[in-house]
Amino acid sequence: MNWFLLVIISALAGSFARILQKVLLNDKDNHPAAFAFVFQITVSLIMLVWALIEGFKIPNLIPLIPYVIAMALLYALANLSLFKAFKSAEASEATILLSSSTIWSVLSAVALLGEKLTLVKIIATILVFFGVATVYYSKSRWKLNQSHLFALLSGILFGVAFTNDAFLVSKFENVSSYMFIAFLLPALAILLFQPRAVRQLKHLLHKNVIAKLLLTCLFYGISAVTVFQAYKNGGEASVISPISQTSVLMTLAISYFLLKERDRLPNKIIGALLVLTGVWIIS
Repeated sequence: MNWFLLVIISALAGSFARILQKVLLNDKDNHPAAFAFVFQITVSLIMLVWALIEGFKIPNLIPLIPYVIAMALLYALANLSLFKAFKSAEASEATILLSSSTIWSVLSAVALLGEKLTLVKIIATILVFFGVATVYYSKSRWKLNQSHLFALLSGILFGVAFTNDAFLVSKFENVSSYMFIAFLLPALAILLFQPRAVRQLKHLLHKNVIAKLLLTCLFYGISAVTVFQAYKNGGEASVISPISQTSVLMTLAISYFLLKERDRLPNKIIGALLVLTGVWIIS
């Protein structure tokens, strides 16, 4: 399948996952570390089933150990930072800072994967970032606090992690086999950082939560597989990352029609146009 179409599918699945994630995190009883652990483990199990259907194959990981360790640490810390940010920061402010992951992905792809940084990529990335920022911007005093730092840190970590993933997934025969360890190892790493999170798992295993959690993880798993399959099919990490931000527009559309979220429409329209312009330039 064409890599561009795979990125669009990834963005659509990611938008559904984002909305469901937001619903789950709105519950104050959901501990950030516990949610991050359960989320990662659940997606890894879905990926294992997917990999067994495709043909589970793991290459020799010994030469890749530094990258595998980096992957586990980057995603563990990124998820912990993300859920901490969304627990206490304004959602709009945290999302704007998190969207900087696109910038870090482009820069790290140039540095680590040797991809070329062209003027077109720079302009497109800037347009996409400011488009997302415009979509989520709301008038507030924006006093820098710990939650903002967590959101920015999460954006940096996710951006670099995406590039590291792009390198690792190229060593695997199929994406799902890599995705299994890419979700499993960060989950285990989360427990190393937050061992007490185990005590908070009871609420997440409630029957009213499990169905939403499984659906969230399924959509997220589809999003992850398709975006990295796009890389294996010829897309560049520094191009895929900005295009994947179209998930923001899809989230807005879904929220508009299903959740009746119709506030700040001028911001959303202008932001959407900026994102689409950036994607059009780079695609």
